[in-house]
Amino acid sequence: MSEQFLAYIDNDSVIHRCDALSKLLWVAIVVVATFLFQTSLSRAVMFITLLFVAIFVARIPLRTIFRVSPLIFGVAFLLGLFHFFVTKGFTPLITIGQITIMKEPVEDGLAFFFRLAIMVMASFMLIWTTDIQELMTGLVHLHMPYRYAFAIFMALRFIPMIQQEVEAVKAAHTIRGRAVKSQFRHRFRLWQRYMFTVIVNGLRKAEGTAMAIESRAFGAYPKRTYVKPFHWTVSGFSLVGIFTALAVFLLVMEHWK
Repeated sequence: MSEQFLAYIDNDSVIHRCDALSKLLWVAIVVVATFLFQTSLSRAVMFITLLFVAIFVARIPLRTIFRVSPLIFGVAFLLGLFHFFVTKGFTPLITIGQITIMKEPVEDGLAFFFRLAIMVMASFMLIWTTDIQELMTGLVHLHMPYRYAFAIFMALRFIPMIQQEVEAVKAAHTIRGRAVKSQFRHRFRLWQRYMFTVIVNGLRKAEGTAMAIESRAFGAYPKRTYVKPFHWTVSGFSLVGIFTALAVFLLVMEHWK
């Protein structure tokens, strides 16, 4: 079974020791700052900083980042390429022979590329470094009804389970039908079977989870106690403060240009 890249990675890094709510606030600050930036240089600095923190501070394995790189870069590249071709240009940037590349399409394409790449990268870092149970207790600490917090917990918990289910079904079909080397039409039909099997197994797990919740009288009381209470951490505040300072610095530098 292949490694799960949409699940929590148990590690003893500084980012892992940050509390869940601070990391959730950190993701929100990064995303908002990315949309406030006016230049691709600021977005590139933010993205490089995220990669640096993921590799050297959070100590996320390079193979994990490499496996999700199609999600981080692939979709962002397609979005940026789309806006590059649909945006009208007025200012020449580079002339290569008889081809003139305009400034506005390049800037627009890079803007959408970095926005999506930063959002996906920050979201993955939250998943990799945060125990979802701590996130649930943190949301309850903010007076969110624990039923809603548990719904978020279950949604995040099912993500790696669905990935594991897809990998298992794919491996089974590969062994039986050599799907990797088959033609496109046959592979498309196999993917239809993947989706049907995954949906059926997902509904079965959801039904079992609902029965387990009901048998334990979940939601019978207005409040619920937790064995592991939530606590704010100094490292969490530091993470939020450092990236807030970075965002403010980049915005000020853009203003003074």
